[in-house]
Amino acid sequence: MTTEQTVQSLTAQETREYLVSGRADVVEFVDQQLAYAKAVEETIHAFANLDERVVRLQAEHLKASRARGEPPAPLFGVPVAIKDIFDTIDFPTAFGSPIHAGRYAVTDATVVRRLRDAGALIFGKTVTTEFATTVPGPTRNPHNPEHTPGGSSSGSAAAVAAGVVPLALGTQTQGSVLRPASFCGIYGFKPSMGLLPRTGVFEQSPSLDQVGVFARCVEDLAWAAEVMSGDDGVDPATRGVPPKQLLSVCRSEPPVTPRFCFVKTPWWSQVDEEARAAFEAFVELMDGVVTMAELPPIVEQTLQWISTVNEAELAFALQREYHHHAEALSPTLRQRVEKGSVIPVGDYLAAKDRMPHVACAFDEYFEHYDAILCPAALGGAPKGLASTGNPIMQTVWSFGGLPAVSLPLLNLSGGLPLGVQAVAARHDDARLLRSARWLVHEFVKRSQA
Repeated sequence: MTTEQTVQSLTAQETREYLVSGRADVVEFVDQQLAYAKAVEETIHAFANLDERVVRLQAEHLKASRARGEPPAPLFGVPVAIKDIFDTIDFPTAFGSPIHAGRYAVTDATVVRRLRDAGALIFGKTVTTEFATTVPGPTRNPHNPEHTPGGSSSGSAAAVAAGVVPLALGTQTQGSVLRPASFCGIYGFKPSMGLLPRTGVFEQSPSLDQVGVFARCVEDLAWAAEVMSGDDGVDPATRGVPPKQLLSVCRSEPPVTPRFCFVKTPWWSQVDEEARAAFEAFVELMDGVVTMAELPPIVEQTLQWISTVNEAELAFALQREYHHHAEALSPTLRQRVEKGSVIPVGDYLAAKDRMPHVACAFDEYFEHYDAILCPAALGGAPKGLASTGNPIMQTVWSFGGLPAVSLPLLNLSGGLPLGVQAVAARHDDARLLRSARWLVHEFVKRSQA
């Protein structure tokens, strides 16, 4: 840690080194972070549950393991915040709804267990929108508390952006990782469908749901995803998927200079004027490695397809809550359940059948480019907490199960950040992270020239 850094600005890798080197006692470090979190929470409200006793107990266990001479685990002492739709044995999991308040799971979600096994310290459960849908919670944007942090992974993005934790887990069904990452000015990663198991995570839409990661650098995204990756024997999406070596590839130098294409998407007219100018300036600055391209017509049709699949599966997922606790659901969510329950089976199956076709629709692009670039959001975080923003810039990639990352490269007036989204071919996660890391370094170098 340099004299310019604070503990709250450390990456996950720097945090581990800080603790393993002996410069900090893990229990004292955790106490410091808990005090900081308590102060930040008065404004940000990122956590649905933050039990100091549970956090300290984990820290004491880690300290005792070192005292016994055990080698430090890969993620030793790194605090990780968990979205409140992941099962955890020591924190309640309520799915952002009063219906499940106080619910404790009997086992951890697979990805949570793998983080624990790697030495991570589960720091608490973060605010999610209601059942990870659209009705917001109380979380505010750390860059400007009058603005939304995005959703549905609201608290996870805010906790990382505020410096409470260097890593956090979220989920994305349409745009619930990359949009909050853009709004909060941090790195967000939605891997390929099937890379990270979803066992023990609330199933809003099994065809679309994916586990994602928030961090302060690309390398940490790769590190965390690598630890959690691979078949767990339960989630059918991970069947046959081996653990992936993401960090070493991410850190390596590309064999040739990466090439990118920037696509405005069919929804460019909806992008804020200031954001459009920022993206155009980005493309101009990155001349020589970023060129403009157009997307195929199939992109526009994905909006209806993803809506059909999501609404039908959401209605099924919440049928028990709707039939037994309808009064405890928000009016918005009740309407979505009712709408989804009457979608014809044929329409649902036809829409779901288009998913592999959309995934393959960009193969020709990836023969020429390492990644497709596009806006991560329509602009900066909207003012107010009534809405978490529009996920339209992620829908096509989520529908196709393609890996995508949001890079916090741009800034707008009022101190609001804006992300550049990078997308790669399915299962090309390691190459995407390597290319994204290179792009960040090249952007910084050109910006400072």
